[in-house]
Amino acid sequence: MLNILISKSIVKSREAGMKKFFLLPIFVLSVFAACVPARKFEDAQAMIEKLNAENKNCKDQSVTLTAQVEDLNKQVAQLTEARKDLVSDTTNYGIEYRKIMGMNKELNALYEKVIDQNKTLLTNSTNESQKYQGQLADKEKELNEKEKTLNELQASINQQKSELDQLKKDLDAKDAKVNELQSALAKNDSLMNALKNKISDALTGFEDAGDLKVYTKNGKVYVSLSEKLLFKSGSTVVDPKGKEALKKLSDVLNKNPDIRILVEGHTDNVPLSGSGTMKDNWDLSVLRATSVARILMSDGKVDAARVTASGRADTEPVASNDSAEGRAKNRRTEIILQPNLSEITNILGTK
Repeated sequence: MLNILISKSIVKSREAGMKKFFLLPIFVLSVFAACVPARKFEDAQAMIEKLNAENKNCKDQSVTLTAQVEDLNKQVAQLTEARKDLVSDTTNYGIEYRKIMGMNKELNALYEKVIDQNKTLLTNSTNESQKYQGQLADKEKELNEKEKTLNELQASINQQKSELDQLKKDLDAKDAKVNELQSALAKNDSLMNALKNKISDALTGFEDAGDLKVYTKNGKVYVSLSEKLLFKSGSTVVDPKGKEALKKLSDVLNKNPDIRILVEGHTDNVPLSGSGTMKDNWDLSVLRATSVARILMSDGKVDAARVTASGRADTEPVASNDSAEGRAKNRRTEIILQPNLSEITNILGTK
C-alpha cells in the first residue's frame, strides 16, 4: 500500500515539473530574442528543440506511468478484495478452527473413555478367557472320557459283531444240520412208511381178521399181534398160525437189513395163576417176547444181532382192564421196527 502511495506522489510531481519545464523555454526564447545575437539565438533554438523532445519523452513516460498506475490501482483493488476475502476466510477458519479444537477435545475425551473401556474389556476378556479356558479344559477332559467310552463301546460292538458273526455261522451250520436232519428224518419216514405198506401187504389176511395191526408211531413201525394169534391162554409156545404170520413178517424184514427189531410182551392186569416156572405177568411177558424172537431168528432167518426181546407185563395197557374186551387187547406182543438211526446220530454228533 505504501509503495502505491509513493508511486502516485512521484507521478504528480513529474506532471508539475513538466508543466514548468514546458513554460520555461518559451520564456527564455522571448528574452533571448530581444537581447542576444543570432548565434546564440540558434543555440537557444536548438536547446528549445531538445527540451521539446525531452518534454515529449516525458509526456510519453507520463502516459506509460499513468497506465501503470491504473493497472496498479486495479491490482490494489483486487488485492483489497482478496484481503477482504482472506479476512473473511480467516474469520471462518478461526470459527472452524475453534470448532475443530472443540471436536478434538471431545474426541480426546472420547478416546480416553474408549481407552478406559478397552482396559475394562481387556480385563474382562482376560477373565472370560481364563474362564473359557477352564471350561474348554473341562470339555476336553469330558470329550476324552467320552471318546474313551466310545472306543470301549466300539470295541465292545466289534466284539459283539464278531460274536454275532460267529453265532450266525454257527446258526447257519445248525440250520444246515437241521435241514440235513430233517432230510434224514423225512427219508426215514419215507422208508418206514414204505416198510409199513410192505408188511401190511404181506400180512393182509391176518390184519383183516383183526388179529394183527400195523401202524406207524414216532417214526417207527408197530406190528401188534394179539394173544389169540400167537398163544393159548397162559402159554409161551407160539401157535402154527402165529408162526405163519411171523414167517411172512421175517421175509419182509430180511429184505430190509438195516431195520432193528424190538419184541415186547404185554399182559393184562390179571395175576398169573397156577404153578410152574413163571411167577407173574413179568415172567409171562418176557417169555412170550423171547418165544416170538426165537421164531423170527430160527424160522425166519432174521439176524439175531438185529433182535431184542423184553417184557412190559401190564405197565403199558392200550385199553381198560375193567372189561374182558379191554383185557384181550392188552394181552399182545408188539414187534417194534426201528430205522437205522446211524445217519441221524452222525448228524447230531457233528459239531
